[in-house]
Formats: sequence, structure tokens, C-alpha cells
Amino acid sequence: MANTEIVRIHIDQKPYQSQTPTTGQALLTLADIAPSLILYREVKGDQEDQPLPDDDSVVHLKEDEHLHSGQPAFLIIVNGEEKTVDHDVLTFDELVHIAFPVLPDGTAPKFTISYEGAASKPHDHQLHPDQTVTVKNGTDFDVVHSNRS
Repeated sequence: MANTEIVRIHIDQKPYQSQTPTTGQALLTLADIAPSLILYREVKGDQEDQPLPDDDSVVHLKEDEHLHSGQPAFLIIVNGEEKTVDHDVLTFDELVHIAFPVLPDGTAPKFTISYEGAASKPHDHQLHPDQTVTVKNGTDFDVVHSNRS
């Protein structure tokens, strides 16, 4: 990368020296962050910390900037309510539990799930009990209890 400089940064409260610009992947390697975690750039005030890309996208750092590792978080919508999940591949059963933390009465309740805006293909589809779906921020789910009383 042209016009690089070395800056001091902190990752998980430990000091490091890094060139800037750099990449999210280089920062993960520098701090020996587990592959299942991502890095967040600390933001001042009452805003959410910003996730950094975990690939070769360019990241510009500032002197004494603070970063921290954590589980990735995805904001999804289930039956019109915003929910946060910490992994991107969800099963049929996980989605039923998110929508209905307490299952409706009856023996072996049945559910139907449809979704829009998923990361997996097809992006809009019906989810069946033996399937999974890869979500991204904003994936919208309708989870319906389909038994009749």
C-alpha cells in the first residue's frame, strides 16, 4: 500500500504497532484473533461500535485508536420485531425458538417460515425443517404457528 505510516493502536486493551492503511484481515492476524471473532472499532458516545471488514478491504487507522474483538452480531427481523443473533447461519428450529421462546400449546406444534433479504440463495424463500439460511443485517422472517385449534 502506498503512503503508509506506522501507528500505535490497541486491540483488546493491548498495544500494537500497525501500518495504516491496512486490512481487517491483517489486524486479525496481528492480534491473533480467533477466526470465529471479528474486530470492532470503538466509537465515542452512545453509538454502537463499528465492525471492521474481516477481509482485504482497506482500513485506515488513527494513532492510539482502540479496537476490540467480539462475536459478530446480525440484526434480523422476526415477525416484525428486531432481534440480534451472534452467528449468520440459522436453523429452522433456532428461528422457531426466536419467534416463540415458549412454544404454543398442543402436541408437536407445526410452523412455517418464510424469509426475505437473506445472504444465502435464494434470497427470498420458504425455510423447511431440515434447512438452514445464511442471514445478513435486515433479513426479514415470518414464523407462523400453523396448527389449527
